[in-house]
Amino acid sequence: MRVPVIFVLPLILVACGKSADETASAKPISQAPMPVRVTTLALQDVVLYPELSAQAQVTSRNISKISAEISARVDSLPVEPGQRISKGKIVARLDCRDARIALQQAQAQLATTDARLQLSAQQLKRNEDLAAKNFISGDALDQRRTEVNVIRAERQLSQSQVQAAQRNVAKCVMVSPFDAVVESKLANVGELASPGTPLVTLWDMSGLEVAADVQQKDADSLSRADTITLETPETSFPLSLKRISPAQDTSARTREARLTFIKDKPQPGASGRIKWRAKETYLPADYVLQRDGKFGVFLAEGTKARFVSLPDAQEGRPALIALPPDTRIISDGRFTLKDGQAITANEQATADKKAM
Repeated sequence: MRVPVIFVLPLILVACGKSADETASAKPISQAPMPVRVTTLALQDVVLYPELSAQAQVTSRNISKISAEISARVDSLPVEPGQRISKGKIVARLDCRDARIALQQAQAQLATTDARLQLSAQQLKRNEDLAAKNFISGDALDQRRTEVNVIRAERQLSQSQVQAAQRNVAKCVMVSPFDAVVESKLANVGELASPGTPLVTLWDMSGLEVAADVQQKDADSLSRADTITLETPETSFPLSLKRISPAQDTSARTREARLTFIKDKPQPGASGRIKWRAKETYLPADYVLQRDGKFGVFLAEGTKARFVSLPDAQEGRPALIALPPDTRIISDGRFTLKDGQAITANEQATADKKAM
C-alpha cells in the first residue's frame, strides 16, 4: 500500500506545475488603444470674418474752457448750454470800469510825457542855435540832449502802458474762437473772476471726431479695415481712421483710436460703438478648446490629433487663426481628444457657419 503512494505524488506535482504554466500562458496580452473616429473639415470652410466693435464717443479736437484774464466781476453770460454759436460770438462780459479807469490814467500819463517831450525838444533847438554862436557851453548842450532822450524813453514806457490798458479793456469781452456748441457755464453773473477762472466750456464743431478704446488684439485689424461706422441708438455714421495711439492702457489693455467723420456728424458727446469687418480669419468659438490651461484647436495630421495653441483666444469668442486654408480641422469627436492621440479621420465637405 505504501509503494503506490510514492509514485502517485510526483505525478500530482507534475500535473499541478503544468496547469500553472498553462494558466500563465493563457492570460490576455495588452493591446494599444483603438484610434478615435473623428470628422475633419478644411480650415477655409470653417473660418469667419467677424464684425468687430469697440466702445466709442464723439469728442472734439478743441474742448476749450474760456477763462477770465483780468480780475473783475462777471457782468453777463449771454449763452446757454447746448446753444450753437458762431465764431466771434460774445460768450461773457466782465465789469470793465476799473480797466477803463486804468486806461484813462495811462493815456493821461502819455499826454503829459508828450508835452514834456515837446518842450524839451524846443529847448534843445534853441540851445543848438546858441551853441552855434558860442553863447553856451558844450556841456549845457549835452545836458539838453540827454533830457530829450530820457523823456523819449519815458514816452515809450507810457505808450506801452496805454497799450496794456487797452488790452485789459478788450479782455472784458470774451468771444468764441470757433464755431462751437456751449457745453456748460462754469460761472454766474455777479461772481468775482480772477485771471484763470473758467467761465464757459465750448466744443469746436469743426473739429468733431470719434475716440474709441480698441482692444490691443483688434488694433491691427482696425488699421486694415475698408469700412468703419459709428453705430448710435439713432443711426450710423461712416468714419475714416485718423490714427491709433501706440500707447497702451496697461489696466484695460486698450489703445485709443481717433476717427473722423466722412459726411454727417452726430451731436457732440454722443456715444456708441465703432464697427468694422475683419480681413483676418477667425475660428468659430465652437472649435476653440482648452487643454492644460491653454486655448487652441485640434488638427488632423495623418493618424494623429495635434493640439495647436491660439495665444489670443478667449473662451466663448472667435479666435484669430493664421494657418493654411487647406489645414484639416477636427470637427466631430474633438471634445475628448488629447494631443497626439491616434485618430481615424473622415472628411466632411463643408461646415454650417454661424453668422457673426
